[in-house]
This record gives sequence, structure tokens and C-alpha cells, in this order.
Amino acid sequence: MQCTHEKIVNTSYFKCVGGFFYDKRTSIYPLILGCSTIKLHDTIIGSGDGMNQNVLTLPASGTCKIIYEHSIHAFPHPKSYKETPYVAFRETGGFIEKLYTVCDRIVLSPAYNPTQTELAHFGPQIQQRILTYIEDRKKGFGFEKTDQAYMFWVLDQEITLPHRPKVTPNTPGYQYFSYEDFISGEPVITKNGTVSKTGVFEYDDFRDNLLLDKYNPILSSMRSMKTKHLRSENSEDAITWNVFKSLQQINPQHWYSELISKGINQTKYSPKQLVPSDQLPHNLTINLWETIKPPSTLLDNQLEGPTEVDVFIESEDFVWFIEAKFKSDISTKTTHNHSRNQVLRNIDVRSHYAKGKDFYFSLLILEDSISAIGVSAVETYSRELTSNAAQFESYFLHRSDRLSNVQGITVFYWNNFVEIFKNGMQELEDDFEQLIAARAFHWMTEKVDLMVKK
Repeated sequence: MQCTHEKIVNTSYFKCVGGFFYDKRTSIYPLILGCSTIKLHDTIIGSGDGMNQNVLTLPASGTCKIIYEHSIHAFPHPKSYKETPYVAFRETGGFIEKLYTVCDRIVLSPAYNPTQTELAHFGPQIQQRILTYIEDRKKGFGFEKTDQAYMFWVLDQEITLPHRPKVTPNTPGYQYFSYEDFISGEPVITKNGTVSKTGVFEYDDFRDNLLLDKYNPILSSMRSMKTKHLRSENSEDAITWNVFKSLQQINPQHWYSELISKGINQTKYSPKQLVPSDQLPHNLTINLWETIKPPSTLLDNQLEGPTEVDVFIESEDFVWFIEAKFKSDISTKTTHNHSRNQVLRNIDVRSHYAKGKDFYFSLLILEDSISAIGVSAVETYSRELTSNAAQFESYFLHRSDRLSNVQGITVFYWNNFVEIFKNGMQELEDDFEQLIAARAFHWMTEKVDLMVKK
């Protein structure tokens, strides 16, 4: 593919990058202005190791296929990336197959149907590439911000990487690496962490695994074992934090109806309905990792101890407790009682906390096959709750209230949040909330797709 500017310079020494030409021999940008050349020293911010961070990498799991096919990439405009000689696109899992340079660019307004006049700057081949890219993207991944202009990059493939190195951590935002990282032949390119003997990436600092609210006081008071687990790319605590802390930052009018319809089968509102503010539950809160005491009959006789709740969503009328699992299943026995499993313990302790409020319990998982024991338990207790009350109550003979406040026991899935954040990203009007939803969407898409494929 011919870069539209290559006729100006000897391309054995220079590559065009947007409006810049990069001298591959000296890592200096010479800017061509008529017949004069002004050399601009590389100002890319390095990682502190003295190497040029001259490859911009972008998450593109949803659009990599059409980027490769058309050598076009588009993103919401304006967005500022540092000028780098090369750009690469991270597939699902953080794998990178090709390095590109940006030869030209154009900004298009909604609905991204450029006229011949708008594309007259380009030759026929590039025009066709832009048009077919737009057509394919509309059919597939779509343009997530349909009311915003998009920058289109015309790409020129620089090199193919047969060893398909994996960038770790594969964060939802852009990252910079050095060209040498990619041509070294190393299968994994890491920063801010290490890869364990089992192939799991662990961050040096657990906060690098969190999308937001990284310095919340609750994190400083955590026991060391929990923060150690937060460092792992497979950490269910990290995914719990990132999902529910993101929800806390978004107006519940935009996610409440979809969350309760997917999570506890509530159908008061249609899944994507915007809930009027005066119809939201009063004093709706989301809390993480609170410790709850069991019923006194169990605590006093040392038959049960306090339990940590992964997530509970509460209002004046209901309490919804969520046990979050990611790459694991439930415990089949508890510390104090080897005859009952983690689901029964949670229903008991948490429904007792709810007192007179309606109570719901959910097991939040990646997929059924990973948490098969938990899924089976939830399905059994849910069925007994609705059609065999005597059997259900027999698990809780120490409870005089017969757990009459238990309204639902369900399983729901991490991929439900991919849809919730995607809808928020497209529909939210507040720029900050839209940014939160977009980051959570891209992070969750990558996390869920990768783990299911494993």
C-alpha cells in the first residue's frame, strides 16, 4: 500500500506518520515544510528504562478483523494520542499481529457517509477502503458514539509479527511500548508486573489492576492476602471492584432496570428503559466487602461466624446480596459447618441481615461450566423456594421466621455487564459517565471474551 506522502522522501530511511516523517535511523522526526526540514526530537514519554516508547497500542478486540482487512482505523474525535512512528492493535487477549504507520487521516461527522468531495484528497483505492470499512463496521461492532465525529486513520502495514506477542497487562486504554519489544521475538511483552510460572500476569501494584477509585480508604485497610489476590489478572475481587465501582459513578436511571431484569428477573421495567428518578428505589446504594454477622443462634453456639459479602445492593425496600465468582466455584463446606455449602450460608446470614426487607440472593459467575456446583445449588434452592417450601425451610430450622423475606435466588453472568456498559456508553449524555461506561465496557469485553475462550 502506498502512503500518500512517500513520494516526497526516500522511504528506505523515512516512514510517514500522519503529518510527520520518522527517520528510522535516528529516532528523530523530520517535519517536511516545503523545501526545508526541521528536525523534531522524539518527545514520546518513556517508561523510565531509557528506551523509546515509539509504538502506540490500542485495544481493538471488536474491530481488529476489519482493521486488518481494510487498513483503516476509526475512533471518536477529538482524542489526543502522542505522535508515534508506529501503531498496533490489540486483539482479544492482548495479542498483536501487525505494526502499522498512519499515512493519512480524515475526520467524518455522523452518520459517516462521506461524499466524493470529502474523499477527493485520497486516491480511488483508499476511498474504497474507507467506504467498505464504514460499511463493515456499521454491520458489526458499530460506532459506539453515534452523535460524535470520528477520526479515520489510513494505515500502511509496516511489519507482520509471526510470533504474535501478547501485551500484558491488556488494559482498556492505550499503551506505549518500544519497537524493540515487538521484534525481540519474546512471546510476552510486560510492564508493571510479572508473569507467574502458570502463565498468569500479576501486577507489581494491585492498584494497577483497578480502573478507578484506586486510593479508596477501604483498600488501605485490607488484609495483605486480599491485596495480593487483587494483583492477579484473574482476580475476582478486581473484576468486582471495577464493575460495581463503575456503576456507582453512573446515574442508576441508566442501569437499574437492566441490572434487575438480568440479575433477579424483575420485570417492572423493560430492560433498557430509562427509569424516572422519582421511581428509583429510595436510598439505593452499592456496597462491597461488608462483614455481616450470622443469626445469634449460630454465632452464640459457634456454628457460624461473620461472613464477608462481595456485593450488596440495598434500598429502603429490598436487599440484594451477590456472591461473585470468576474462575472458581462455590465452597461445598464452610469453616464452622462442613455439612452446608457457601450458597446456603449466604442465604441464611444475609436474609437475616435484611430483616423485614425483601431479600434476593444471586450467584454472579463467568459461565456455568466453571461454577457448576454453585449453579446446581442455586437452581435447586430456587426451585424449592417456589414449589417445595417445607424442604427449603428444613435447611434453616434455627430460624423462627422461616426466611419469609426471601423473594428470589438466581444465577447471572459477568457478560450481562458488558451489555449494560455498552448501552450506557451509547446512551449516556454526561461525558464523565460515558467515559466510565466506555472504559468498563472495553475492559469487561476483553476480560470475559478471553476467559471464556480459555
